[in-house]
Amino acid sequence: MHRIRLAGLAVAATAAAVTLTGCSVITAFVPHVDSAIYADMKEFTPSATSAFGSPTFLPDDATIIRVDYDTQGRGAIMTYASPTHFKAGTCDKPAKIATPDIKDSWWPLEGTATDGFSCPGGWTAVAIGAQVYASIPTSPTR
Repeated sequence: MHRIRLAGLAVAATAAAVTLTGCSVITAFVPHVDSAIYADMKEFTPSATSAFGSPTFLPDDATIIRVDYDTQGRGAIMTYASPTHFKAGTCDKPAKIATPDIKDSWWPLEGTATDGFSCPGGWTAVAIGAQVYASIPTSPTR
């Protein structure tokens, strides 16, 4: 009877250990995404945006700036409204925007790469009307 009880405890302990270990392994593969919303460029300061690379291509008239960024990688997606789209002299070279690793309901670009522009800091962006969508790929190190 004593052996059965010990065997039961061993099985329960093993199951608990596997469950806890499994959680930490799964957590390693789940993106750690945080988000931020800025009313305008007055709030979009380098210190406020350092977690996702402080993009320098946004024009002074950019408003309602939304960003989702990976806190453990470097990936991010961003959108903002601006009739001028980009700061002058930036985002001039054509580039494809691949589907980003980070997803959100406001990100409209699904599936194949979209024609856009290469921007400073490794960002790529596309303007759809007065709305701009930009992304930077996830990397293993910041």
